[in-house]
Amino acid sequence: MKLKPIIYKTFILLTITIVSCSKDENFTINNLNGNKIDAYGHAGMGNRSTYPLNCYESLLKCLNFGADGTELDVQLTKDNILVAFHDIDLSENTTINGLIHSLTWAEIQKAVYKNPIYTNYNIITLDHFFANVENLNTYKYTFDIKLNSSSSNMNKYLNSFVNELSKIITKYNLLNNSYIESQDEDFLKLLQLKNSNYKLFIYPSSFDNGLETAIRLNLFGITISTEDITKEQIRIAHDNNLFVTIWGIHSTSANKDGIRKNPDFIQSDKIKNLIHLVD
Repeated sequence: MKLKPIIYKTFILLTITIVSCSKDENFTINNLNGNKIDAYGHAGMGNRSTYPLNCYESLLKCLNFGADGTELDVQLTKDNILVAFHDIDLSENTTINGLIHSLTWAEIQKAVYKNPIYTNYNIITLDHFFANVENLNTYKYTFDIKLNSSSSNMNKYLNSFVNELSKIITKYNLLNNSYIESQDEDFLKLLQLKNSNYKLFIYPSSFDNGLETAIRLNLFGITISTEDITKEQIRIAHDNNLFVTIWGIHSTSANKDGIRKNPDFIQSDKIKNLIHLVD
Protein backbone atom coordinates (compact mmCIF):
# COMPACT_ATOMS: atom_id res chain seq x y z
CA MET A 1 0.00 0.00 0.00
CA LYS A 2 1.26 3.36 -0.98
CA LEU A 3 1.50 5.78 1.93
CA LYS A 4 0.41 9.36 1.50
CA PRO A 5 3.02 11.87 2.52
CA ILE A 6 2.31 13.85 5.63
CA ILE A 7 2.37 17.55 4.96
CA TYR A 8 3.16 19.80 7.86
CA LYS A 9 1.86 23.33 7.59
CA THR A 10 3.49 26.00 9.65
CA PHE A 11 1.48 29.09 10.46
CA ILE A 12 3.37 32.22 11.37
CA LEU A 13 1.51 34.75 13.38
CA LEU A 14 2.50 38.23 12.42
CA THR A 15 2.06 40.81 15.10
CA ILE A 16 1.84 44.33 13.76
CA THR A 17 2.56 47.08 16.18
CA ILE A 18 1.12 50.43 15.29
CA VAL A 19 3.20 53.23 16.66
CA SER A 20 1.40 56.51 17.03
CA CYS A 21 3.14 59.60 15.77
CA SER A 22 3.07 61.35 19.11
CA LYS A 23 5.21 64.26 20.16
CA ASP A 24 8.45 63.37 21.89
CA GLU A 25 8.48 66.59 23.87
CA ASN A 26 5.95 68.76 25.61
CA PHE A 27 6.46 72.49 25.19
CA THR A 28 5.24 75.17 27.56
CA ILE A 29 4.33 78.22 25.51
CA ASN A 30 4.11 81.69 27.01
CA ASN A 31 3.68 84.47 24.45
CA LEU A 32 1.36 87.25 23.25
CA ASN A 33 -0.40 84.98 20.75
CA GLY A 34 -2.70 83.32 23.28
CA ASN A 35 0.17 81.06 24.39
CA LYS A 36 0.15 79.43 20.96
CA ILE A 37 2.82 79.53 18.26
CA ASP A 38 1.48 79.95 14.73
CA ALA A 39 3.23 77.77 12.16
CA TYR A 40 4.04 79.48 8.84
CA GLY A 41 5.75 78.05 5.81
CA HIS A 42 8.72 79.96 4.43
CA ALA A 43 7.45 81.06 1.01
CA GLY A 44 5.23 77.99 1.04
CA MET A 45 6.95 74.66 1.65
CA GLY A 46 10.36 76.27 2.18
CA ASN A 47 13.71 76.20 0.42
CA ARG A 48 14.28 72.51 1.09
CA SER A 49 11.24 71.37 -0.91
CA THR A 50 10.85 70.23 -4.52
CA TYR A 51 9.04 73.49 -5.35
CA PRO A 52 10.52 76.90 -6.10
CA LEU A 53 9.85 79.45 -3.37
CA ASN A 54 6.57 81.38 -3.64
CA CYS A 55 5.07 79.34 -6.47
CA TYR A 56 1.33 78.67 -6.30
CA GLU A 57 1.77 74.93 -5.75
CA SER A 58 4.17 75.40 -2.85
CA LEU A 59 2.04 78.02 -1.11
CA LEU A 60 -1.12 75.96 -1.51
CA LYS A 61 0.47 72.72 -0.32
CA CYS A 62 1.70 74.51 2.80
CA LEU A 63 -1.83 75.64 3.64
CA ASN A 64 -3.33 72.25 2.83
CA PHE A 65 -0.90 70.54 5.20
CA GLY A 66 -2.54 72.44 8.05
CA ALA A 67 -0.23 75.41 8.54
CA ASP A 68 -1.69 78.48 10.20
CA GLY A 69 -0.46 80.44 7.22
CA THR A 70 2.45 81.21 4.96
CA GLU A 71 5.04 83.89 4.36
CA LEU A 72 5.28 85.34 0.83
CA ASP A 73 8.01 87.48 -0.67
CA VAL A 74 6.40 90.45 -2.39
CA GLN A 75 7.77 92.70 -5.14
CA LEU A 76 6.35 95.40 -7.42
CA THR A 77 6.73 95.28 -11.20
CA LYS A 78 7.32 98.25 -13.50
CA ASP A 79 3.59 98.38 -14.27
CA ASN A 80 2.60 98.17 -10.59
CA ILE A 81 1.70 94.48 -10.31
CA LEU A 82 2.55 92.67 -7.07
CA VAL A 83 4.34 89.38 -7.64
CA ALA A 84 5.42 86.65 -5.23
CA PHE A 85 9.15 86.26 -5.81
CA HIS A 86 12.27 86.32 -3.64
CA ASP A 87 15.23 87.39 -5.80
CA ILE A 88 15.48 91.04 -6.81
CA ASP A 89 17.28 90.05 -10.02
CA LEU A 90 15.45 87.44 -12.10
CA SER A 91 18.68 86.27 -13.75
CA GLU A 92 19.79 84.50 -10.57
CA ASN A 93 17.33 81.66 -11.01
CA THR A 94 15.36 82.20 -14.25
CA THR A 95 15.90 82.68 -17.98
CA ILE A 96 14.92 86.37 -17.74
CA ASN A 97 17.49 89.13 -17.08
CA GLY A 98 16.69 92.23 -15.07
CA LEU A 99 15.23 93.50 -11.83
CA ILE A 100 11.58 92.84 -11.01
CA HIS A 101 10.83 96.57 -10.80
CA SER A 102 12.43 97.27 -14.19
CA LEU A 103 10.19 94.79 -16.03
CA THR A 104 6.47 94.60 -16.75
CA TRP A 105 4.35 91.67 -15.66
CA ALA A 106 3.96 90.61 -19.31
CA GLU A 107 7.75 90.29 -19.51
CA ILE A 108 8.17 88.59 -16.15
CA GLN A 109 5.54 85.90 -16.70
CA LYS A 110 7.62 84.52 -19.59
CA ALA A 111 10.37 83.54 -17.16
CA VAL A 112 11.33 79.88 -16.86
CA TYR A 113 13.29 78.54 -13.90
CA LYS A 114 16.82 77.40 -14.74
CA ASN A 115 16.66 74.46 -12.36
CA PRO A 116 15.25 71.57 -14.45
CA ILE A 117 13.06 70.30 -11.61
CA TYR A 118 11.31 73.69 -11.47
CA THR A 119 10.51 74.22 -15.16
CA ASN A 120 6.82 73.33 -14.76
CA TYR A 121 6.24 76.10 -12.21
CA ASN A 122 5.54 79.78 -12.84
CA ILE A 123 6.00 83.10 -11.12
CA ILE A 124 2.61 84.28 -9.88
CA THR A 125 0.93 87.55 -8.96
CA LEU A 126 -0.58 88.03 -5.51
CA ASP A 127 -3.92 88.62 -7.18
CA HIS A 128 -3.76 85.22 -8.88
CA PHE A 129 -2.82 83.43 -5.68
CA PHE A 130 -5.51 84.91 -3.46
CA ALA A 131 -8.19 84.52 -6.14
CA ASN A 132 -7.56 80.77 -6.20
CA VAL A 133 -7.29 79.81 -2.52
CA GLU A 134 -10.36 78.10 -1.08
CA ASN A 135 -11.36 79.24 2.42
CA LEU A 136 -8.92 82.10 1.97
CA ASN A 137 -9.65 83.84 5.24
CA THR A 138 -9.14 80.80 7.44
CA TYR A 139 -5.38 81.27 6.97
CA LYS A 140 -2.88 84.01 7.79
CA TYR A 141 -0.35 85.64 5.50
CA THR A 142 2.91 87.43 6.11
CA PHE A 143 4.06 89.76 3.34
CA ASP A 144 7.86 90.02 3.28
CA ILE A 145 8.38 93.23 1.33
CA LYS A 146 11.35 93.15 -1.04
CA LEU A 147 12.13 96.72 -2.10
CA ASN A 148 14.28 97.82 -5.03
CA SER A 149 16.44 100.47 -3.39
CA SER A 150 17.84 101.61 -6.75
CA SER A 151 14.57 103.14 -7.93
CA SER A 152 15.12 106.57 -9.53
CA ASN A 153 12.10 108.04 -7.71
CA MET A 154 12.00 106.26 -4.37
CA ASN A 155 9.08 108.23 -2.94
CA LYS A 156 6.86 107.47 -5.95
CA TYR A 157 7.96 103.83 -5.89
CA LEU A 158 7.17 103.38 -2.19
CA ASN A 159 3.80 105.06 -2.52
CA SER A 160 2.89 102.86 -5.51
CA PHE A 161 3.92 99.77 -3.56
CA VAL A 162 1.81 100.80 -0.55
CA ASN A 163 -1.20 101.56 -2.73
CA GLU A 164 -1.07 98.22 -4.57
CA LEU A 165 -0.58 96.24 -1.37
CA SER A 166 -3.50 98.07 0.24
CA LYS A 167 -5.69 97.21 -2.76
CA ILE A 168 -4.91 93.50 -2.39
CA ILE A 169 -5.58 93.53 1.35
CA THR A 170 -8.90 95.32 0.82
CA LYS A 171 -9.97 93.24 -2.19
CA TYR A 172 -9.52 89.94 -0.37
CA ASN A 173 -10.49 91.17 3.11
CA LEU A 174 -7.09 90.33 4.61
CA LEU A 175 -6.79 93.12 7.18
CA ASN A 176 -7.31 90.88 10.20
CA ASN A 177 -5.24 87.94 8.99
CA SER A 178 -2.23 89.53 7.34
CA TYR A 179 1.11 90.86 8.57
CA ILE A 180 3.58 93.09 6.75
CA GLU A 181 7.32 93.01 7.40
CA SER A 182 9.93 95.36 6.01
CA GLN A 183 13.44 96.64 6.66
CA ASP A 184 12.49 100.12 5.44
CA GLU A 185 11.18 102.59 8.02
CA ASP A 186 9.79 104.96 5.38
CA PHE A 187 7.75 102.16 3.86
CA LEU A 188 6.34 101.20 7.26
CA LYS A 189 5.46 104.83 8.01
CA LEU A 190 3.58 105.13 4.72
CA LEU A 191 1.62 102.01 5.56
CA GLN A 192 0.71 103.45 8.94
CA LEU A 193 -0.61 106.58 7.24
CA LYS A 194 -2.61 104.41 4.86
CA ASN A 195 -4.20 102.34 7.60
CA SER A 196 -3.25 102.45 11.27
CA ASN A 197 -4.69 98.94 11.74
CA TYR A 198 -2.08 97.21 9.59
CA LYS A 199 0.02 94.76 11.63
CA LEU A 200 3.53 95.96 10.83
CA PHE A 201 6.85 94.29 11.67
CA ILE A 202 10.34 95.71 11.45
CA TYR A 203 12.89 93.33 9.93
CA PRO A 204 16.10 94.53 11.65
CA SER A 205 19.80 93.76 11.49
CA SER A 206 19.90 93.13 15.23
CA PHE A 207 17.47 92.69 18.10
CA ASP A 208 18.47 95.95 19.81
CA ASN A 209 17.91 97.88 16.59
CA GLY A 210 14.58 96.16 16.04
CA LEU A 211 13.37 96.79 19.57
CA GLU A 212 14.23 100.49 19.39
CA THR A 213 12.57 100.92 15.99
CA ALA A 214 9.45 98.95 16.86
CA ILE A 215 8.89 100.97 20.04
CA ARG A 216 9.61 104.30 18.35
CA LEU A 217 7.29 103.64 15.41
CA ASN A 218 4.65 101.89 17.52
CA LEU A 219 4.79 98.75 15.38
CA PHE A 220 3.06 95.42 15.91
CA GLY A 221 6.25 93.41 16.16
CA ILE A 222 9.72 92.28 15.13
CA THR A 223 10.71 89.73 12.48
CA ILE A 224 14.21 88.33 12.97
CA SER A 225 16.43 85.32 12.29
CA THR A 226 16.35 82.75 15.08
CA GLU A 227 20.16 83.05 15.21
CA ASP A 228 19.88 86.73 16.16
CA ILE A 229 17.47 86.50 19.08
CA THR A 230 17.37 84.66 22.40
CA LYS A 231 14.52 83.48 24.57
CA GLU A 232 15.29 86.31 26.99
CA GLN A 233 15.17 88.92 24.21
CA ILE A 234 11.80 87.58 23.05
CA ARG A 235 10.57 88.01 26.62
CA ILE A 236 11.80 91.63 26.54
CA ALA A 237 9.91 92.21 23.30
CA HIS A 238 6.78 90.69 24.84
CA ASP A 239 7.20 92.93 27.90
CA ASN A 240 7.00 95.85 25.45
CA ASN A 241 3.84 94.36 23.89
CA LEU A 242 5.67 93.45 20.67
CA PHE A 243 4.94 90.22 18.81
CA VAL A 244 7.93 88.25 17.53
CA THR A 245 8.35 86.23 14.34
CA ILE A 246 11.46 84.10 13.88
CA TRP A 247 12.80 82.62 10.63
CA GLY A 248 15.91 80.84 9.36
CA ILE A 249 14.68 77.46 10.59
CA HIS A 250 15.66 74.50 8.40
CA SER A 251 15.47 71.34 10.53
CA THR A 252 13.52 69.48 13.21
CA SER A 253 16.03 70.47 15.88
CA ALA A 254 15.80 74.12 14.79
CA ASN A 255 11.99 73.92 14.97
CA LYS A 256 12.27 72.64 18.55
CA ASP A 257 14.85 75.25 19.54
CA GLY A 258 12.64 77.94 18.05
CA ILE A 259 9.58 76.76 19.96
CA ARG A 260 11.50 76.81 23.24
CA LYS A 261 12.15 80.54 22.75
CA ASN A 262 8.40 81.27 22.93
CA PRO A 263 7.97 83.45 19.83
CA ASP A 264 4.49 84.18 18.51
CA PHE A 265 5.10 83.04 14.94
CA ILE A 266 7.65 80.73 13.30
CA GLN A 267 8.44 80.72 9.58
CA SER A 268 9.93 77.31 8.85
CA ASP A 269 11.48 75.51 5.91
CA LYS A 270 10.40 72.26 7.58
CA ILE A 271 6.76 73.22 7.93
CA LYS A 272 5.17 69.77 8.17
CA ASN A 273 7.31 68.93 11.20
CA LEU A 274 6.60 72.31 12.80
CA ILE A 275 2.85 71.80 12.40
CA HIS A 276 3.17 68.45 14.19
CA LEU A 277 5.19 69.95 17.03
CA VAL A 278 2.89 72.90 17.78
CA ASP A 279 -0.44 71.19 17.09
